[in-house]
Amino acid sequence: MHSLSSRALPIAIVAAFLLALLPAAAPAPAGLHATLPVPQPAPHDSPFGLNTHLSTRYWDPASMDVPADIIARAGAGWAREDIHWFRIQPAPDAPYDWTFTDEAVRALSRRGVKILGVIGHPPGWATPFTGDVTQGVSFYAPDPQRFAAFAAAVAQRYRNYITHWEIWNEPDNPLFWKPAPDPAAYATLLRLTSAAIRAVNPQATILIGGVYSFEPSFLRQVAEAGAWESFDILAIHPYVSPSAPEAGNLVAGVEAARAIADQYGVRPIWVTEIGWSSGRGDRDPVGVVDEQSQANFMVRATLLLWRAGVAKIFWYTLKDDPGNPYGLVGVGTGYFDYSRLKPAFAAYRTMTEQLRDANLVTVRDLFTRETLLDFENFGAWRRGDQTYGEFAPAGERTRSGRGAARLSYLFPTRANEYVVFRRERPAPVPGTPYAIGVWVYGDGSGNTLKVWLRDAEGEVLQFGLGTIGPPGWRLLEAPIGAAVPAWDRIGGSGNGRLDFPAWLDALVLDDSPDAFAGGGVIYLDDMVAISGPEAYDAQLQRGDQAIDALWAPSPVRASIRTSAPTATLITRDGATSTIAASNGRLVIDLGPAPVYVMHRR
Repeated sequence: MHSLSSRALPIAIVAAFLLALLPAAAPAPAGLHATLPVPQPAPHDSPFGLNTHLSTRYWDPASMDVPADIIARAGAGWAREDIHWFRIQPAPDAPYDWTFTDEAVRALSRRGVKILGVIGHPPGWATPFTGDVTQGVSFYAPDPQRFAAFAAAVAQRYRNYITHWEIWNEPDNPLFWKPAPDPAAYATLLRLTSAAIRAVNPQATILIGGVYSFEPSFLRQVAEAGAWESFDILAIHPYVSPSAPEAGNLVAGVEAARAIADQYGVRPIWVTEIGWSSGRGDRDPVGVVDEQSQANFMVRATLLLWRAGVAKIFWYTLKDDPGNPYGLVGVGTGYFDYSRLKPAFAAYRTMTEQLRDANLVTVRDLFTRETLLDFENFGAWRRGDQTYGEFAPAGERTRSGRGAARLSYLFPTRANEYVVFRRERPAPVPGTPYAIGVWVYGDGSGNTLKVWLRDAEGEVLQFGLGTIGPPGWRLLEAPIGAAVPAWDRIGGSGNGRLDFPAWLDALVLDDSPDAFAGGGVIYLDDMVAISGPEAYDAQLQRGDQAIDALWAPSPVRASIRTSAPTATLITRDGATSTIAASNGRLVIDLGPAPVYVMHRR
């Protein structure tokens, strides 16, 4: 029910009304507070989290310490725990049953693991859909006032133990918000729920329900519906599996979310789900990724997201589901069996051990960047059939040299609009690069810049370079080695992959989301082909100790500077060895499995 009066009432009055709906069972029993110590904040708040599902997928509260011990051994600083309404209150007149959530909170808090509570999964009786089982789970939108009242009861009970609350899971996913995602309805739910939680705990921190789409229209519409001020942290789920984190352009999802936040209000970004299944799963029906690759991707994704400015990264998930092996722990004999630790568990534990209390300085790569276009000699371009923009040489704003390109545009309607600028003579792409990049001075629009490349077979393929961010020069780049989907095959026929030699055929600015209407100006300079050894060096610092986390998707030998005569090398799984420096450099053979090097810079 979307009540008109709830939209009109002041927040304080709405919150008071919602608190009046709380059943008498809401206060926590004395036993919970008597036995559960209030967790103390760590000196350095961990960026590492896990989706744990103790209260919803481990059905023996008496032995909840078993999975909790695994979480602590892994070194996770945070646990993302589900709070399922349908389990706690299966009938409207039933008292709340906190058995499983109490035990999960107790087990995690005793081990110093902070908890992010995800409130969702209403019972059928709380939704307008008559086809739901009354006492079973529903994915239809619930009555927002009843949902907010339940959330307030949860926040009241656990106020001494949980301060961070995520409102729903993937509200932009049609699997989790039926009959279809509804940004306005979710905005109402978010506003009422955050107000109700803050009424019982003014210190609570609210996360928007983690959105899974890279396309930012849902977030934009939630903001336009007036709910942007109702949350403190922007949660996203930028899955790219089964692609590797680098080839899948993992950070593009972060950049798209940040572009929206730049418009409506800057928020810290948390990735509350990211993962790869080790074998066939919902995103990998073929089983491209095996257990070793899963472990590699986990560490690499964490470091790339950290570089992109993400404050917390929660791996999905602790334990495999049958037929969906995303976990650090295998299925074994069933839900209670935590004996089969996968390679990803050792990789996660090593990562948290080696990077604990470290600060990320930067992530470097060893690529060679060769100029494709510097726009000093602008050349001849022609606009396509769309009349929504102009592309011209510019000298008033450059990144280097005296010339750049100015792209002005006006998308007049809320339909899907874009503008294409084609080279009269396609520019040759040097070599066989891994990626294409271009420096862009943004206007904060959040639109998407794309490139058309023509290959040796005459096929024209489209690659998304990224989201147009706020004013300032920023390199947008896209890997170009993978097969592209059918909708990005613009012309010609071929295998859907870029076969070299290749040529730059066109630049495209696409409205994003399609409902965007308006105009602006962006500048482009220094378009580059990125090739050479694909290797990465995440440089961290912990006191006077330097830490380099290094990897290469394909084997390569690399060297890093050091001031120490020797260094300690730790493998992905925790084995250690000593390596000697020569002439102030450490030479290391890299591969897909990350390694950590401890030394002095």
